Amino acid sequence: MNLRDITQWDVRALQAVQRSLSERAATIAFVQDGLADIGRLPAWQDEAADAARRRFRIAADELSGEAASVAVVESLVRELVDAVTHLQTELDGVRDTALAHGMAVSDNGDVEDAPGPPVDVLDASGREEIRAELGAAARALILQAEDLVADAAAVLTRVAEGGVEPGEVGRGLSAPAPPPDGSPLANREYWDALPTAQRREVIERHPEWVGARDGIPSAVRHEANVSRFADERSRWEWERDRLRERLDHNVFGGAFTDDDARLWYVEQKLQDLDHLEALVRDHPDGRLMLLDLQSGERTMAAFALGDPDTADHISVTTPGIDTTVGSLAGMTDEARALKAEIERQLDLSGHTGDTVSTIAWLGYQPPTTTGPGNYDVPFIDQNLGRGWLLDAWQSDRATAGAPKLASFYEGLDVASRTPDPHITALGHSYGSYTQGLALQVAGPRQPVDDAVFYGSPGFDANDESDLGLAPGHGFVMRAHDDPITVADGFGRLGPDPVQTDLEQLSVRAATTPDGVRREDANGHSEYPRPSDNGELRASGYNMAVIAAGLPELALR
Repeated sequence: MNLRDITQWDVRALQAVQRSLSERAATIAFVQDGLADIGRLPAWQDEAADAARRRFRIAADELSGEAASVAVVESLVRELVDAVTHLQTELDGVRDTALAHGMAVSDNGDVEDAPGPPVDVLDASGREEIRAELGAAARALILQAEDLVADAAAVLTRVAEGGVEPGEVGRGLSAPAPPPDGSPLANREYWDALPTAQRREVIERHPEWVGARDGIPSAVRHEANVSRFADERSRWEWERDRLRERLDHNVFGGAFTDDDARLWYVEQKLQDLDHLEALVRDHPDGRLMLLDLQSGERTMAAFALGDPDTADHISVTTPGIDTTVGSLAGMTDEARALKAEIERQLDLSGHTGDTVSTIAWLGYQPPTTTGPGNYDVPFIDQNLGRGWLLDAWQSDRATAGAPKLASFYEGLDVASRTPDPHITALGHSYGSYTQGLALQVAGPRQPVDDAVFYGSPGFDANDESDLGLAPGHGFVMRAHDDPITVADGFGRLGPDPVQTDLEQLSVRAATTPDGVRREDANGHSEYPRPSDNGELRASGYNMAVIAAGLPELALR
């Protein structure tokens, strides 16, 4: 199967077959109705009449079998018409894009430069990005075409072998699974290649395929994730009851099995579902872009305000120690205040048409100081008191979370319908360390434009070049009394952030250029929180203007 095959598929021939099958189905239905009427033989009551009725029933049964086969094939052809039309339209778009950039897509999906001078002004990096997108789209179309052929062959074989039951109704084409371990770009192209009917099938029957996949549209992820609430609750309630029963019948409790610790975490996940259901209910304009109750002891989630797929400016906040799903409501309140301030600053600067999305990302498991057993922190840390400062030294949680965060950034970029969305990474405390590592693993296609590290113990970098950022696009904020300074002296997570070459922004009280008096940020947690007068503090204002792409307005 290749792109030429897709081009040569004859949609008109398929439509003609569908019309013929529809007419055949109507004829069979007419004959069936006639047989039903005359087969009653109401005035004929003897053995011959009974024999005649039996013959009519046999004929009717044979027609029912034929009607079922015709109906299944007609449904298949109808779906093929929609699917092939969609594939051909998508393929035309791929080839038009290639042509516009002086490229050509071969039948096997390879993308080459077309003969002649370049037709655009993209640099080498930009051209490689376009080439990668075109290649991913072409491969996704070929895979979808192969799946269509395989599904159609399976249906037709079943019909030919008499495997269709009378009255059977079912879909002929099944949606293929997404590519295993697919990149955000591969995930987006997979989704784009699906016709509408198969997209609905994925959301309704396999929401786990797309809810956590970076690169899938945020609205799709939200619908898929929310639809899983009931199933996840049933799953964890069953597990809770199982563990309770085991503990009830074990005289040693969980001393030798850790069942009591497991039960604690299961009950925590049920509480997390309560929190997430309330979050979705309280923010109907929000989007649950991640729901993962399976990958770790703690639930992972991400929640967006605004539409990140269309936003001109997107911010992603990564939190630190002791952040759980129960904290997402507070983070979302902070995200709403940040979003309002970004929009206000854009309006004041004349960018009234720009749109904004702010996201709270808890797609990893920060160290925590709650929970039984050795699940959350290393044994040595527990014996030393399991304090938040000692937990901040752990690097394994950030190392595990950084690739996930980098993928999330890339997913925002490739799912966006805005040509080049302005993405700002905001990291607090241990989350800033995770953020720093994520920026370093992003590779040459770094989608993040600006980064702000606040209350940071370190992020294993000294300047923007270490983070894949352009000069002047990395910022640090620290309150004078933030106790995180105690952790910096050890250098375990990199150099002291305020001693790096990144620009340090002020968090002191000040009147900002918009005439608003801003309070200062104190301690470790006040940076994103509004002050008593309802306005963002100096630190929150700085985050807003950076996220708005207006760094010249930041307090220094």
